[in-house]
Parts: sequence; C-alpha cells; structure tokens
Amino acid sequence: MNRPYLRRDDIAGILLMAVVLAVLAFILLFFPQAGQQNFGFGPEWQCARMEKGDPICVRLVDKSAPNRDAPPKDAPR
Repeated sequence: MNRPYLRRDDIAGILLMAVVLAVLAFILLFFPQAGQQNFGFGPEWQCARMEKGDPICVRLVDKSAPNRDAPPKDAPR
C-alpha cells in the first residue's frame, strides 16, 4: 500500500490546528468562568463553581427593597 508523503503545507496545517486546539484547551481549563456564569438563572443570581459537585447559586438581595421578614421599626422587642 502506497501512502502519499506529507508536503510542507500539510505539516503546516497540522501544526496550526494543533496550536489552535491547544490554545482553546488552555482557555477552557484555566478560565472556566469565561463561559456561562449564571447556569441558566437570571442576572439577579450569583453562582460559584465547586471543584467537585454542582455549582452553588444564591439570589442577590436588593438593598433598596424593604425587608419583609424584619419586624417594623416601632414594634416592641
């Protein structure tokens, strides 16, 4: 079986694709937050990735909104 020899352009193309794939793998491994950050939740949620397991998401509190759980200011303690 005769195999064709690789020409200079073939080797350059292979090396170029290897470099592109290596850069892409580097970005995905070392900068995981560059992808989807809120895991499908709205902008009022903040999520953190865990090394093992699912991400933990918390809903951000609007500081200007009144606190419904707090007792009124004039209520006796």
